[in-house]
Amino acid sequence: MLEKALILDPNSAWAWNRSGCLESYLDRADTAIEHFARALRLSPFDPMNFNAFIGIGGAHFVAGQYADAVRWFEKGLLDQPAATWAYRNLVPALALLGRHDDARAYLSRLLDEYPDLTIAKVVSALVFSQPTLDRMAEGLRLAEMPE
Repeated sequence: MLEKALILDPNSAWAWNRSGCLESYLDRADTAIEHFARALRLSPFDPMNFNAFIGIGGAHFVAGQYADAVRWFEKGLLDQPAATWAYRNLVPALALLGRHDDARAYLSRLLDEYPDLTIAKVVSALVFSQPTLDRMAEGLRLAEMPE
């Protein structure tokens, strides 16, 4: 459907953004980043651009580029501080970088918003590939999230 949408309207920032998500879920990080970047170029002042920033962070996480992932997750959160759901992605990236204190601080904020959240709930809610989900779970464990 996204391919069809992009054929019908190649200038749809929304479709490029959604396509970036799909590419990331399929472990095609470079393509995902290109699609998110195109969405940002097409609509640079869109109030929803924080989703593209967080999406680029997710693509970097998929690629194992945790420092870049953290940078983009933080950019998205700076743009939209209320997007506390993004901490579920930021925390494992920080932990896998060895920034355990920062990871635990963000985990605390995440659990303030979602007190019943567990690693199992995070992993079951996301649609990344199993290897990516395994790394996310590993990072969440390092940050001491409840199983």
